[in-house]
This record gives sequence, structure tokens and C-alpha cells, in this order.
Amino acid sequence: MNEPVTEQQALHLYPELGVLLAVRQAGWIFRELRQDGETVGIAGSFSRRQYSDAIFIFDRHNVAAARVLDDSYGGGCVWSRESADLEEVVTDLLGLPEPGLRGAPTLIKHSSPLWTP
Repeated sequence: MNEPVTEQQALHLYPELGVLLAVRQAGWIFRELRQDGETVGIAGSFSRRQYSDAIFIFDRHNVAAARVLDDSYGGGCVWSRESADLEEVVTDLLGLPEPGLRGAPTLIKHSSPLWTP
């Protein structure tokens, strides 16, 4: 079984996690993603009345993020990003204007009809 590490130890091993510590201090909630008893990633989320932002980190080179509007504001995903750079994805996500402000994403992204679960 793996022993827990301190924030300082984690930052020493993986400096790119610094951006996650900053968003956690801003009120984001993080959860472990597990499959078959193994940790496969980390999911973080931040919710307001109008929207929720989420980030999914599967490894240091596989990161995805999205903003989803609440149904009362139109519902659906209005922004998403996948990249190999954690800091870039988090910076882009945090740079999104609040819904209703100039420059905020509004076009709802629909899934492809070819997608199957």
C-alpha cells in the first residue's frame, strides 16, 4: 500500500501540481479516480449557481477540462480542452469569463452521433 505524501513532497516530485494547490485553495474540490482498486487519476470541480468547471488528470501528459452550464442557464458543455500540459489547461479554464460576461463561452457543444458508451 502506498504511503500518503505531504504537499511539499508532492510539489518536489511533481512541480506542475503547484497550479492544483492554488485552485484547491480557491475552493475547488478534488477526488481520486479509481478503477479496479487502483488510482487512475484525479478529478477536480468548482461549482457556482450558473455553471460547474471540472478538470480530469490521468497522468502528467493527459489532462482534460470542461465548463458545463446549469440547466437553468441553457445546460450543456460550453467549453472543453484536452492537452498534455496541466498548467496550460488550468490557466485556460481559470481564464474563462463568468457566464453572461463578455467573452464567456455560450455555444453548447453536442456530442457526436457516432459516440457510443
